Amino acid sequence: MPISILNYPVHLQEGLKLNRECVKSQGSQNEDRKVFHRDSLEVSKLNREIITDKIKHTVMQSATSFRDMRAGILKEVREEKGQYGYSDVVNACGLSYARLYSEIELRHGNEQYYKTDGTPLTKEEEIEWLDMQYGQEAEWQTSRARIAEQGQAFQGNIPETPTKEIEKLEDAFYQARDAYMKLYHESKQDEKPLALQNFVFGKSRMYEMPDRLGNLQERVK
Repeated sequence: MPISILNYPVHLQEGLKLNRECVKSQGSQNEDRKVFHRDSLEVSKLNREIITDKIKHTVMQSATSFRDMRAGILKEVREEKGQYGYSDVVNACGLSYARLYSEIELRHGNEQYYKTDGTPLTKEEEIEWLDMQYGQEAEWQTSRARIAEQGQAFQGNIPETPTKEIEKLEDAFYQARDAYMKLYHESKQDEKPLALQNFVFGKSRMYEMPDRLGNLQERVK
């Protein structure tokens, strides 16, 4: 004989009495299972949202990001002028630093970002990473120019390696960084985009051999 209690069907055999307390208990357990299942789904959905949001706010600090930015700027210069000089390289490095710095400031304005291992990433850590990238670039560019000029001196194309000019060349990169950071802070107030300038850092003789090397590479390409 089928009857319904608390919306749950109960089948009784003839001659047996219904244990109402037992039926209520079974109904309550079923309701608890439904609530638990619903809560589990909600927790699972929340966890997925948290994980997705964390992935979106994870920063991949690529070892090539600075050079990629600098190369993109110099590509635009070459397309516009046909070639670029070493003074353009120095300016492009300074501009790259300022642009990446602005991205870091924008990123850490109101939201939390994370490293690839899931730990929090701070603005200070990103700027420290950017400083390291810039230092490596300045060192690499200066070393490249030094090797080129030493090669020219060895071949007798120039009387001697201009050591003092090479040392000043490395200083030029940091002067460029400071100049473009000043420009960045000024552009924030005026809401103007950062653009490449024709800043001159040091004497022209500093750039003679690097320019000669750069022009040779352009002809080879």
